[in-house]
Amino acid sequence: MSSRERLLTALDHREPDRVPLDLGSMTSTVEVEPYRRLKKYLDMKGEIRTFLRDHVEPDEELLKRFGIDTRYLRLRPPESWTMRLLSDNSYFDEWGVRWKKPSSSLYFDPVDSPLAHASVQDLEKYPWPEPLDPGRTKGLSEEARYLYQNTPYALVANAPGVGIFETAWMLRGFQKLLEDLIDDHEFAKALLAKITQILKGIYGEFLTAVGKHIQVVMVSDDLGMENGPMISPRLYRQLIKPFHKELWSFIKKKTEAYLFFHSCGSVHEFIPDLIELGVDILNPVQVSAKDMESCRLKEEFGDRLCFWGGVDTQHVLPYGSPEDVEREVKRRIKDLAPGGGYILTAVHNVQSGVKPENICRMYQAARKYGAYPLNLEE
Repeated sequence: MSSRERLLTALDHREPDRVPLDLGSMTSTVEVEPYRRLKKYLDMKGEIRTFLRDHVEPDEELLKRFGIDTRYLRLRPPESWTMRLLSDNSYFDEWGVRWKKPSSSLYFDPVDSPLAHASVQDLEKYPWPEPLDPGRTKGLSEEARYLYQNTPYALVANAPGVGIFETAWMLRGFQKLLEDLIDDHEFAKALLAKITQILKGIYGEFLTAVGKHIQVVMVSDDLGMENGPMISPRLYRQLIKPFHKELWSFIKKKTEAYLFFHSCGSVHEFIPDLIELGVDILNPVQVSAKDMESCRLKEEFGDRLCFWGGVDTQHVLPYGSPEDVEREVKRRIKDLAPGGGYILTAVHNVQSGVKPENICRMYQAARKYGAYPLNLEE
């Protein structure tokens, strides 16, 4: 069974020859520091390539060694914007949000909200990204066609960035946007509508280039904290969900690919809404968050939703032994893989401090325990 057949079989809620494996998306890759250690451990040469800040584009040699079934298609940078790192180790993204990486940190974080004091009228004058910028898809159609015709892999359209809600709070400021959602619906709706319009344009160009060759398309919008939803389900359904519906319905009309939704945290309360909106796949399945136990998710939603992720990056991968990692992989396969509907990878990107032995053991254990018919008694 080819990787593409394997993934499509699993996403059709049927059992392939083994559980499909993933590595390399915006939400399932390895950060630079642990990737450097992994390459040294495996005696792999060559430069480390990144596609967003410190998110690594894994070497093809490594993907083959681990038996990874996915390959990613990514939008190019627009011609109208260039990332320029400033002297204080910060930069402005194309939305005008400033990201900064302090000397004491391994990560860039958004530090300024350019629309913090804006009015509805100001939104018309703001320098928004150009969604139809031709640089985004330069050469992408040819790449997609080549990978589809000449490789056995499942092709995934990587998320072009964060989603509607996250973009809104980065532009407005988290507290200020939450206040808008309560007592300034006019501004909140105007901002969310503008972001939705731009993302529809970006996805429209992306899917025109790759839509007939991909099997999965990613969208992203963090809605959960560790102990529950980031906003109330009532507010979500009233103000955010209509814009998710608009964007995701647009995407599903442009491609037959499965819709992959990424949200960190405890999103159990939102899952019925997500299924209603056409989400086929939930990622990253943050099993350490409240109400996100893998066996419970499979029991409640496994007939309508596929799960992509599940191997704990918060506790087991960074702090466990290789044997702990193997037990974790076996547990997630036992909970999520019966009947298909499961793609195995880490819960979000592998972070600094994770030993290369643990990364290797994760994929070794996945091949050991993930063959169908499942035999998890050994």
